[in-house]
Amino acid sequence: MARTLFEHLSPDTGPKRILSLDGGGVKGILTLGFLKPLEDELRRRAGGRSDFRLSDYYDLIGGTSTGAIIASGLALGLTVDELIALYMRLGPEVFGRTAGDGVFLQSKFESGKLRRALQSVLSTKTIGSEDLKTGLAIHAKRIDTGSAWVVTNHPLGLYYDPPPESNIYPNKRYRLVDVVLASAAAPTFFDEIVIDIEFDEKRRPIQKGYFVDGAVGANNNPSMQLFMLTLEPSYRFGWKAGADSLMMTSCGTGMRRPTVDGRTFQGLPPGLRGVHALRAMVYDTQVQGVMMMQAFSQPRKPWRINSEIGDMAGACISGAPLLDYQRIDVLLETKPKARRAGDPSPPMTALERVIGRELSADALEALDHMDNGRKDNMELLLELGVGVGRTYVDAAYPDPKFDLAEWRAA
Repeated sequence: MARTLFEHLSPDTGPKRILSLDGGGVKGILTLGFLKPLEDELRRRAGGRSDFRLSDYYDLIGGTSTGAIIASGLALGLTVDELIALYMRLGPEVFGRTAGDGVFLQSKFESGKLRRALQSVLSTKTIGSEDLKTGLAIHAKRIDTGSAWVVTNHPLGLYYDPPPESNIYPNKRYRLVDVVLASAAAPTFFDEIVIDIEFDEKRRPIQKGYFVDGAVGANNNPSMQLFMLTLEPSYRFGWKAGADSLMMTSCGTGMRRPTVDGRTFQGLPPGLRGVHALRAMVYDTQVQGVMMMQAFSQPRKPWRINSEIGDMAGACISGAPLLDYQRIDVLLETKPKARRAGDPSPPMTALERVIGRELSADALEALDHMDNGRKDNMELLLELGVGVGRTYVDAAYPDPKFDLAEWRAA
């Protein structure tokens, strides 16, 4: 039987489970590939119930950008397959044709197309909707005030339902589609999203908020913010730390270090140099988020950070682990080039070994493009995600100590 929102959020109802979902444009289909074996395994533990959803298991699902889209769908009780079908439509519809140059004159894609695609799922539901089956957190950046926002459906949150005399628009009344679009408004890809924030005594808007992608607020990987959300008293969750009390599954959208030839970079116009710098910043904050979360835990399969510190196995700086944490992601390697004519073909990359066949250099290169909504690329990302997910998820992960009580009883 599905738990209520109160049972998910209350600190007194047993161990807590968090699902953290990165941003990454159409590469969200890769994340859904990771989630497919996870949903299958948890459904098996639930006795094979056809009505099982990830929202039954996870007490808080949070995401940024494409991760916010997936998080909202899962929190509403959609299956992974239903979200895969959405992304297979969303990719070609939203990213199939450019609307501008994406740097100087006009955003590359039309926000209206993304809104229409999302409304088929989110409709007119709000943050306070009873249709949300579990905790939800969406990350965005309010660019006019410089503040990073995390909007949740926790009824005790400071701004969830503030007193009427404050004139602050309650978080519970924000439409999900508006908040998700704000989280996904990646600069150069989509225009900023404008949301009414404050009203006068006659309920006329007197202040607007201008929002861009949560990655600009260093939360493209939202795991650190979600961790703080549940433990910092100001957020009112009041959950308990400890490897037996708190777990997090953190899903990426594929990793590739953004590089650019130095001389080429110098020759670019300032706008394009800014785009490269922004992408590098997003990558760095993603990696730092993984590094910090691994520093507070002892992952079953630690993620390699860099050549200096490796995968941090056994490097829990907090002494005792503060949570059970696992990062699920994949390196989107490109094909090594043969050094000279006659050299043997380069060995298969790790991701080629996951799917059991070689790919062209162009196909490998295209996997990391956040706006490549081509059907063949989307299908390849999904296949890769499912294959990688199976290397992380089995009878031992998620740790059975976090199984729901009714599963153990059965």
